Amino acid sequence: MSHWLQVVVAAPAHSSIAGPLTYQSELPLPVGSLVRVPLGRREVLGVVWEVLPDSGALLEMQTRHVAGVLEGLPPLSATWRKLVQFTAGYYQRSLGEVALAALPPQLRDLSSVQLARRLKRPVADTSHAPATTNLIALSQEQTRAIAEFDADSRPALLF
Repeated sequence: MSHWLQVVVAAPAHSSIAGPLTYQSELPLPVGSLVRVPLGRREVLGVVWEVLPDSGALLEMQTRHVAGVLEGLPPLSATWRKLVQFTAGYYQRSLGEVALAALPPQLRDLSSVQLARRLKRPVADTSHAPATTNLIALSQEQTRAIAEFDADSRPALLF
């Protein structure tokens, strides 16, 4: 069964690509998933923006398939997508241009296989690190500030 997805890709606002593009996927992908999709002769990174209902055989003949999914990464949240949508409207840029500019540039070139390799790399073992025994004692003011940070979950401004 095919699933129909609206995917945003990095395209300047002045290009002929306006808004999300429709792609076909064999897997049901959640909104916010990072995918690799064909665009012209190249393959680019995109964000699943919306899942469409089944659109019939006419759309199936005209759409291309999602090339790959970056499975090791969680889908981007609805709050993040709202922020991107607001920013794109405010700065008069395309959704894909803003969305992909907000992501790390290294993701644009990674395939799902390369991402899986990077995520498989072993984490450095820090259990054999030497323990620091010569710690400087905190002042009363520093101790009080740390206690305030621990007591409150809101962000704090340090100056």
